[in-house]
This record gives sequence, C-alpha cells and structure tokens, in this order.
Amino acid sequence: MDRKKTKANNGMPPRKKVAASVAKTAELPGESPVVNPWPKGYRSACLFTFDVDTEVSWVFRDIDDPIALSMGRYEPRVGVPLLLNLLDEFDVKSTFFVPGWVAERNVPMVEQILKRGHDVEHHGYFHEPPRTFKSEEEEAALVKGIEILERLTGRRPRAYRSPFWEFSASTIPLLERHGFEYTGDLMDTLLPDYHVVNGRTTSMINLPGHWILDDLAHFYYHISARKTILSCRQVLELYTEELDGIHAYGGIFTLTMHPQASGRPSRVLMLKSFIEYVKSRKDIWVTSPAALVAYWRKTHPPDKRPLR
Repeated sequence: MDRKKTKANNGMPPRKKVAASVAKTAELPGESPVVNPWPKGYRSACLFTFDVDTEVSWVFRDIDDPIALSMGRYEPRVGVPLLLNLLDEFDVKSTFFVPGWVAERNVPMVEQILKRGHDVEHHGYFHEPPRTFKSEEEEAALVKGIEILERLTGRRPRAYRSPFWEFSASTIPLLERHGFEYTGDLMDTLLPDYHVVNGRTTSMINLPGHWILDDLAHFYYHISARKTILSCRQVLELYTEELDGIHAYGGIFTLTMHPQASGRPSRVLMLKSFIEYVKSRKDIWVTSPAALVAYWRKTHPPDKRPLR
C-alpha cells in the first residue's frame, strides 16, 4: 500500500468507483424506480442524521454499570461537539433525534445543537420501543417527549424517529394525531413516501432508512452483546457502495449515526472522508431532513406519489 496516499486521505485507502455509479438507468439491472424526483441537476439526495441516546438506552434496561453508562456520557462530553464541528466544516445541516429524558438532562448540548443551525426532534421519552407499551402508555410517553422538546427548543417537534426502530400498530396514527410532519423509520422505498392510515394517504412523510446505514450495526459492542467491530475502512467502503447504488437509482441516502459510535475520533475522520466524497459528486443533493421534506411536499403532494 502507498503510505503517502493513505495518509493524505485521513488514513482511508483510495476509493474505487463501483459499477452502480453508471449514469444510464437502462444499463442497470432490473426495473429502475428513478422518476426524476429531485431539484434540477440532482440525481439523488443525501441526509446525515443522528440519534442522541446518551445513557438512556442503558437506564431503560435497568443497567447501572458505570462503564456502560460512561459510553453514553461520551456523547454530550465528546461525541456531539466533535460531530458539530465536522458539520460546520462542510456546512451540512442535520437533525438530531433526542429522547425527552436525554434532552432535559443535557440542556447545554441541546442548546449547542440548535445554535449551530440543526433541528432537535422526537426520539421517544425514555427510549422505549413503542411495541412494549400497554394501552394509553404509548401516547402518554409521546406527549411527555413533545412537551419537553417544546419547552427546551421553543417549538413543537415536527419529526419522529422511533427508539430501536420499532413501531406498534398505534404509532403512525398517534404521530399523525399529534401533528408530526415526517418520520425516519420505514424501509420499504428508495424515496420519501406518505404514510397511510386505515387506507387513507396522510400528509406525513417517511424518509426511508435501513440497518446497513445505521452505524450501530457496524460499530456497537458491549460485554453483554459481543460482536465484531468493523474497521473504519470497512464501513467507509460499505457507505460508499450503498451511496453509489442509491445514487444510480435516484433515491435518498439517509445515514443514521449515534455520537457514542460515530463520534469516536477515527470514525469522525472516516466520516470526514465520506462527506468529502459525497460533496465531490455535484449531482447529489446534500441537504437537511426538514428542507427535503418541505421540497417533497411542495413538488410531490400526496395525490401524486411517485412510488407505491
């Protein structure tokens, strides 16, 4: 390996172009869902988003191990500041999904996120998976999170990402009832799509994600859940391949990150390399979730859904 080339790229190996980045849709395997959905000049869209769980994912499970809890405390102390600085460097605006329990215990962190021009949105109250609730408990937790974020940010939350990426049968109707504009959970499209409740298309949009673009799928480790931790080189290659594939089909690439994982120093440098690559692709629209949702609602109203 050429050490000089590797060092010049923040420790990452030179990138290779993959076949999925071809320009002509007709050459791609299978039927392409590309419908020219993006602003003129852009073939795909890219979002960088964060789930800020701090200690709550441990506390929720009654784990009081100081070392496990310290992994969560890394977020407000180190991870979030490093990532905010990185986003500033590239003028990238994001959404930070924060449980109410976390927000009220880390007010300076919430204030810094807002000060840097990002959104703080709903991620449950106590990071409870909705399917674990009984009867009215889910709505009570949802309302509690709404009230906390409204008090701390000055507005009602407009977006929701479910803890553990799990819904109950009541989640989507509850979100619509409480005025949410978009979610970042379902995985069944390559483009934003409108939620359907009881056969009725709502005005609430879902921005599709996937486990392959969730950093914890690659970086998570705890003594109670032992798994292989992938290297930054492996994850950079994985992110790049998926971006090129989604770009070829004209979809939306939504990266879901947790500051206790992606906020580690080597991974911040890896993310810097990845953002540089994305930004070098002039036909990829790098924007914020809120801006994308506003654009989508204006240009692709519910009665003209491009993908079903």
